Amino acid sequence: MMELYRKVTGMIDEGSISMHVPGHKNNTIGSLSSIDWRYDMTEIEGLDDLHEPSGVLQRLNDQIGMKYKGYTAQMMVNGTTNGILATIYALAKSHRRFIVVEGAHKSIYHALELADTVHETIALAECTSFSFQVDDVMVITYPTYTGGCFDIGSIIEHVHSRGGLVVTDEAHGAHCDIAEGFPPSSMNYQSDVTIQSYHKMLPALTMASVIFLRDEILHKKIMKYIDYFETSSPSYLIMMSIEQAHAFYNDYQSEVFFEKRKMLIEALNERGIEAGAQDDPAKLMLVHPDITSLSLAESFIAQNIYPEMWSDEGVLFCLPLFHEGDRYPFQSLLSRINVMDFNESTSSINESSVDFLENRICIQSIVPYPPGVPLVHEGEKITSEHIKSITHYLHNRVRIEGIKSNIQHYKNEDDQ
Repeated sequence: MMELYRKVTGMIDEGSISMHVPGHKNNTIGSLSSIDWRYDMTEIEGLDDLHEPSGVLQRLNDQIGMKYKGYTAQMMVNGTTNGILATIYALAKSHRRFIVVEGAHKSIYHALELADTVHETIALAECTSFSFQVDDVMVITYPTYTGGCFDIGSIIEHVHSRGGLVVTDEAHGAHCDIAEGFPPSSMNYQSDVTIQSYHKMLPALTMASVIFLRDEILHKKIMKYIDYFETSSPSYLIMMSIEQAHAFYNDYQSEVFFEKRKMLIEALNERGIEAGAQDDPAKLMLVHPDITSLSLAESFIAQNIYPEMWSDEGVLFCLPLFHEGDRYPFQSLLSRINVMDFNESTSSINESSVDFLENRICIQSIVPYPPGVPLVHEGEKITSEHIKSITHYLHNRVRIEGIKSNIQHYKNEDDQ
């Protein structure tokens, strides 16, 4: 029994090395060990009320809000998805149209569907020329899942000049501005709502997130829906980890990070692995010229080095925010890279297995996960190009949410 416990502890016992989220990297970055299970309390007298804070939790929100001038902050324990749901629900009451920039996480589309909104998706290249209207809401992801950045300031300025609002899904950007060389947050350019997953790149527990707002009236409107969607029994362990992660952010010195990052890239290059630097220095996209991304990922996993994901672009590493005194097994990482074997994957799949879905209507959104960006939306026709992408993902053993439901639905329909 207790299979999940055995699985997790087994990976720790095997010395697994994390190159994926969360940012504490198996509790080797930051100081989460100082959080004791005894601190798992509830909203008793003296510990405040997360949904209507006025004491210790409000003071912590105030401290976090000082991260960017002019913003108020609210901790959340249900992840960035909770903030997205609450924000879109609140804005749908007073705004007619949502413009979603391509590459958005599935949670954004879920919220738009639940709120029964009018919305459309545009390409990133259209953002500064699109004819936004008064009261439009643009929803944009920045930085991207793979660490890509762009001129977010010009985009926000354009939307604001037309009377629109900007909601930034900054799930992978809680570490923005942590030190010189890291990307700037959208809050430097007055994004109206910015939601950060503190757990993804900072050393906080999973589901630790913060929503930042510039407008007090909007803050109150969104708080109404945070109260609706978020658990009424918030985890004090998660909130304490947000407090720790915020202190980590404020005190961070980046010298060790850039030194170790350079050493890691050199070790990878020595093995013929090309490390493509992303705009965010905490992300690396790795490729080997002689093997596929799947094969490269399998080579890492064979050494108990676990990447964030792999795709056509390569194998994604989310680097630890190395710091003085961290416990990350860096020398072990270098040693394992030094003895990696590179073999082409023997993975095979019946590549015609999903062909029968072509021209069918998608009955559940098809979402490669990670990164969680929908490939085919529910209600959309599945095209030949979609089939090629799905087949490619399946061949490379990428998890695809929704594909099983579509296959079963249409197989059952065809059998009738």
